[in-house]
Amino acid sequence: MRAVLAGRDALGVLPTGGGKSVCYQVPALALGGLTLVVTPLVSLMEDQVRRAREVGLAADFLSAGRDAASRRRVLGAARSGAIHALFVAPERLGVPSFQDALAGADVRLLAVDEAHCISEWGHDFRPAYRRIGVLRDRFPAPVLALTATATPRVRDDVRASLRLSDPLCVVRSFDRPNLSWAVRPGGSLGERARRTHRLLRRVRGPAVVYAPTRKAVEHVRDVLAGFGTVAQAYHAGLPAAERSRVQAAFMEGGCRVVVATNAFGMGIDKADVRTVVHVQLPSTLEAYYQEAGRAGRDGEPAWCVAFRGRGDGALGRAFIDRAHPRRRRLVRLYRRLLRIADEASVARFALRDACRSLGRFALPEDVHGAVMALERCGAVRLLADDPGGVEGTGDPSDGSLILRVGVRTRADLAVAARLRRASRVKLRAVVRFARTRGCRRRAILTYFGEDAPSRCDGCDRCLRGASPPLLEEQSQHPWTDT
Repeated sequence: MRAVLAGRDALGVLPTGGGKSVCYQVPALALGGLTLVVTPLVSLMEDQVRRAREVGLAADFLSAGRDAASRRRVLGAARSGAIHALFVAPERLGVPSFQDALAGADVRLLAVDEAHCISEWGHDFRPAYRRIGVLRDRFPAPVLALTATATPRVRDDVRASLRLSDPLCVVRSFDRPNLSWAVRPGGSLGERARRTHRLLRRVRGPAVVYAPTRKAVEHVRDVLAGFGTVAQAYHAGLPAAERSRVQAAFMEGGCRVVVATNAFGMGIDKADVRTVVHVQLPSTLEAYYQEAGRAGRDGEPAWCVAFRGRGDGALGRAFIDRAHPRRRRLVRLYRRLLRIADEASVARFALRDACRSLGRFALPEDVHGAVMALERCGAVRLLADDPGGVEGTGDPSDGSLILRVGVRTRADLAVAARLRRASRVKLRAVVRFARTRGCRRRAILTYFGEDAPSRCDGCDRCLRGASPPLLEEQSQHPWTDT
């Protein structure tokens, strides 16, 4: 905060619960003018605006989901100085009409949240983030980059891509001494769900159970319900109203256990979560640390338990194949889109109709993943929902979903190859973490470039069956299989 108030660029790597929002809220109040906050998700924007207003900031956001009148009103308020903070997605910064609309605004700070998205070595790469740096000439203001998870390589990439000039770099420790870490052997999904029930029966307080797919979420929730555990399901396939209901019930204490995909996370700032269970480890340690780190944000003892089985590596590789397809699949789909594009270079197609382009056994979800991969390469640009389409549910698993994409005549598929390699490197790091015979906490801290003692006396490896001191109030610690 002192750095940006003095007009200097800054990079903050602050773990979950480390106060990233405060780092732009205080300068937004103190600097006057307009603070422009780049953030990746509309759901996150809405939560950030709510929190900003709670501390007295006049804040608003722009998104494609708002009507034209609302967008004009917000831009007018930003130009006139009626709001302190404007939240936008990175893609909007590259729109010439948006740049022109803000030409008269007094932008005094550009804050980039979730800044790891700028790096091909980050875990949520968004190509639009790479273009933020070129806007510095249009908005001559200090830049504040913030993220919760960034390895040293990602930090270097963020500094270079945002063109940070002599930035102050603040990297807080990733160590969370109040968390106990454990990885347990996992069998079938049903067996993992039953073990999760036994764990939750021993442990008091709110809990989040992460599962890798929507079907897995429903299955685990049903198993827990069969044992009498009241649990709610949360995933992107549910109606927005239902997701909001589940999140509100959990935050307000009306629901103790939520079983969810990684869609449940942004905006979850519940301090007293005592347990986070992963029925399967995610594909990156960044994602695992971020999700597991939602436990114990009040500083009280909490634990993070993950299951790992022999078949999990294959499923992890399958996720990579879907998110980062092999080059030959991307080439085949790209050529098809070039063929079906109209005179305006726009291709309109249903996911099921493009499956054959990827191979005999391709699913609609595979096509959707390949389109997203092509967009990251700059080969296509996903356009707004089809204006005349009546088919489709909006769910990529439904082959009737219609997409409209602008197809560019030149593509750099080398980006896709680099992202695929990076994803496989990250998956191997997860496997090493699961198999390590040493301290779990040390493994996590070392991954993020931090020195750590050889023992923590709080994880399953260090304790080797002994009861963890910070959990002595429990009759049994959560990774015993009795």
